[in-house]
Amino acid sequence: MDEEALNILDHYLGDIIDRVVRKYRYNVDLDEEYLDLLRYIYRRLVRIWFDGRRPSPEELEEALRNARRSRRMLEILLSFLVSRYAAKHGRVYLQRGDWREEHY
Repeated sequence: MDEEALNILDHYLGDIIDRVVRKYRYNVDLDEEYLDLLRYIYRRLVRIWFDGRRPSPEELEEALRNARRSRRMLEILLSFLVSRYAAKHGRVYLQRGDWREEHY
């Protein structure tokens, strides 16, 4: 995966990812894990949308532009992917009194 793909993902999905992590209190530290999370989301989207074939930057951008038209569905998909990422790295949700809670 190249830097350009990460920049495209960040541009189209960054605000939604941030909102999903905060809204559902996923145990993901965006300051430290954001790039790893973007890489994880990229790999999953490539598998789902492109049958594992690495898309060109233009194809990726077009797919993300189209997906943003159905923002609620995209938020649900990203919520699922973030929860899967969080589950692979420990607890899924922040617990009450978690030390990182004050940053959210």
